[in-house]
Amino acid sequence: MNVFSAFTFGSLIKTFLPGLVWLIAIVLIVTDIEQLVGAPRVIWDAVQGHDQAALVLSFPASILLGLLSNILVFMGVNDRLVRNRARRVDPDLFRLHDQLKARILDRYWKLLGHSDDRFRPVFDKHVDVEIIMLDVLGTEKVAYLREQYWYHLEFQINLLMSLILMFFALVLNAFLSFSACGLVWILTLYVIFFVPLCLLLLVAARKNYQRHVAKVASLMAAMLDTDARQNNQGSPALS
Repeated sequence: MNVFSAFTFGSLIKTFLPGLVWLIAIVLIVTDIEQLVGAPRVIWDAVQGHDQAALVLSFPASILLGLLSNILVFMGVNDRLVRNRARRVDPDLFRLHDQLKARILDRYWKLLGHSDDRFRPVFDKHVDVEIIMLDVLGTEKVAYLREQYWYHLEFQINLLMSLILMFFALVLNAFLSFSACGLVWILTLYVIFFVPLCLLLLVAARKNYQRHVAKVASLMAAMLDTDARQNNQGSPALS
C-alpha cells in the first residue's frame, strides 16, 4: 500500500472516493435489511434527522472504508485480478524485472558481508528492492513513480470493488421493494454502465501495473549502470 506521502491530497482522494461508494452501498444494504426484518431504520433516520453531522462524519467514514478496501485489495484481490494476469500476458517483462532484482539483491548481499548462506533465501524473498532504491535514488523519485501508476492502480481496483457492492445493494433494494420495473432498470444499468465501467477499470489497472513494473525495471537498470560506471572509476559500488 501507499507508504509514501500517506496524507497527500491525491492519496486521500484515491482512498476517499471508493470509500464513499462503499459507505452509500452499506447504508442502502443495512436500511434494506432493517426493513426486511421489521426493525426501525436507525441509520437512515439518523441521517435524515442530523444531516449536517452525517455529512461531516461521512468523510472520515469514507476514508476508513477506503483503507479497509485497500486491505482487501492487498490481501489477494490485486494478485488475482491484476498481478497474476499481467505476468501471464507479458512474461518477458516480468522475467527481465526478476533478473534485474536478483542482480541488485546479489550485490547488496555481498556488500553486507554475510558468511551464513542459510539466510540468503530469506534475504532474496523478503528484502524489498524499492526500499533499497529509496536510499540510492531518493524518496522523491520513487514516490513519483508510485504516484504515476501504482496509486492509479489502487484507486481503480478499490473503485471496482465498491461499484460491485453498489450493484448488489441496488439489486437487493429492488427485490425488497418488489419493484419489477426497478429491477429491470437496474439490470439495464448493469449491462450498459456497470459492466463496461468495471471492465475499463480492470483493464486500466492491469496496464498501470505493467507500466509500474516497466518503470521499476528501468530504475533498477539505471542503478546497475551507475554501479558499473562507479566500479570502472574505482568508486564504491551501490553505496
